[in-house]
Amino acid sequence: MIRESKGEIVPGLYAIGIPDLPAYLIVGKEPTLFDGGITFMGPTYINDLRKLLGDERRLLYNILTHSHFDHAGTTPFLKRKIPRMKVAAHSLVASTLRKKSAVDLIRSLSSEFEVKYRDFIGDENVSFSEVDVDITLEDGMTIYLGGGVEILVIATPGHTRDSMSYYILPFKALVTGEAIGVFDKNYSIQPEFLTSYKNYLASLERLAQLDLEIIMMSHYFVLTGEDAREYIPRSIEATKRFRDRIERALKANGGNQEAVVRKIYEEDFIGTGAVMQEERPYLLNLQAKVRCIAEGL
Repeated sequence: MIRESKGEIVPGLYAIGIPDLPAYLIVGKEPTLFDGGITFMGPTYINDLRKLLGDERRLLYNILTHSHFDHAGTTPFLKRKIPRMKVAAHSLVASTLRKKSAVDLIRSLSSEFEVKYRDFIGDENVSFSEVDVDITLEDGMTIYLGGGVEILVIATPGHTRDSMSYYILPFKALVTGEAIGVFDKNYSIQPEFLTSYKNYLASLERLAQLDLEIIMMSHYFVLTGEDAREYIPRSIEATKRFRDRIERALKANGGNQEAVVRKIYEEDFIGTGAVMQEERPYLLNLQAKVRCIAEGL
């Protein structure tokens, strides 16, 4: 089944926020939240946490898949509201979220959303700030939450160098950020290899070995059952096709990367209208993907 990333997924596992910017919550002895979208979503997450936990201050962990603005944007706000909350992520996330240039970029990307969705914010200060990672995660670690809930940490570089995925037992559920790509409005898969095509494909092939019942996608959707099991093999094929498409376009345009970006932008973003992403981040991502293929990364 393909359903909106909203509400109860299975008992004990929830999507909070709104479908395009969900965070995923394990409710149990040690409540744990995965990711935390763009800054303006902070108050909404707090309200949802309060409803599900009784008191949002029960939240123990905020585990990040990577350091992009639409996945770590509310983490400083949540930390200010819930001081006991521990932030867990890749070591590269730890350095990125304290780097002035990265903080400035996250603030810049977030600002237009803060203006557009002012009603979500009210009187709260949701601005992004430097934030410490309390727990550095490494590939192969297992996080034990009690009550029989375990989280296997899987390094899945390729979308970013700091991408981590999390396989949650007993749910057989996977949280990946964009390590497996994203759907468009037609349920076609848009690959997201921003730093390395080779590593991205290897990460997909590794995740394909998991016994999956649930995939909690980074935006809009939760997949269950057969749709969850079929998604990653489909993503592998979509990734290979997109690489081939970029290679053909580079050859046809004499290696001109900007011409290829413009061609794909016009065909996919303008032409189909199916891309479910704002224009600025879409173009930044597309430029990175074309560069990966052009430079053989």
